[in-house]
Amino acid sequence: MLALGAIVAVLLALAPAASAKVQLAGGSTTLKLASGTAAVLQSNGVSLRPLNPSRVRGGGVAFPIIGGLIDSRSAAGRIEHSGGLVLRAGGTRVALRNFRVHVGARRAILTAQVGKGRLTALSLSLKNAKVLRNGLGTTVRGVQALLSGEAAKALNAAFQTKLFARGLPIGKVTVRATPAEVELAGGATTLALDAGAASALASLGVAAAPIDPASAANGGLSFPITGGKLNAKSFAGSVPHSGGIRLSKGSTVVELTSFTINVDSDPDLTALVGGQRVSILNLDLSQLDAQVTGRRITLGGVRATLTAAAAQALNGAFSTSAFTEGLLVGTATVTARAR
Repeated sequence: MLALGAIVAVLLALAPAASAKVQLAGGSTTLKLASGTAAVLQSNGVSLRPLNPSRVRGGGVAFPIIGGLIDSRSAAGRIEHSGGLVLRAGGTRVALRNFRVHVGARRAILTAQVGKGRLTALSLSLKNAKVLRNGLGTTVRGVQALLSGEAAKALNAAFQTKLFARGLPIGKVTVRATPAEVELAGGATTLALDAGAASALASLGVAAAPIDPASAANGGLSFPITGGKLNAKSFAGSVPHSGGIRLSKGSTVVELTSFTINVDSDPDLTALVGGQRVSILNLDLSQLDAQVTGRRITLGGVRATLTAAAAQALNGAFSTSAFTEGLLVGTATVTARAR
């Protein structure tokens, strides 16, 4: 077997290990105050109002999500917010800002900035919580918010009262989080071979066949997606695959496996050849057709052309000069499922 990687210099670009969590870009967390608690506060002269850019919306107060890192399926992780709440009674004012929701394996809490410090403001009960998937986003409903002992102590001291107690029902919390990136769970990339490239291979007597679990499908070769992450807006990121392509002519065999699509300032497709990673295709995204339906992401119209290093190596392997930099190999379509 003739290893392409032994013929040309290679670019070592192994992708980092995938994480189960994704960065957040936006959305909001809404707190709907329990009617009984609202009535008690009002009767005791304690008023509540949102801090900009928080807004009263849908019978509650919505706090903008500005970042965080969560598991898109379970919502476990951290969610950062802007805005906050102001509690006022007479001349006393207490501001709780920049809420941070922490969802762990055993408990969930909401902390708030108070002055220069941060305290645990709410204990969040997930007993009746439901995690829903709306497209690429994550929605959590049915979260019960209870006042923490730390917050009750601080508020009683500030307002010189015994009104606040640990476990006081504050209301219901709903989280609607929009991801900055999406983790891929599967799918496939299909490469439809250009007629000119197919004709050139045939005239040279070079056969192209998929390497399992890649397969011939949909008028091209289909390579299973094994993971990766993409920016939810620009689709920048990395998409690894299994399988590959075997090029053969007589006793000469070149195998290109474990493709990785890299979408950055210079998009390309790399492959493992002889245990080393080589950039084999340049990807032209100028006519990209991107569509998102639910959690399905389709990126079509990607023109794939041969890199200079790959052209030189193939010419050497098959004793020809037919392979040139920029040769249109085909058009790629990525059809991926987001977690």
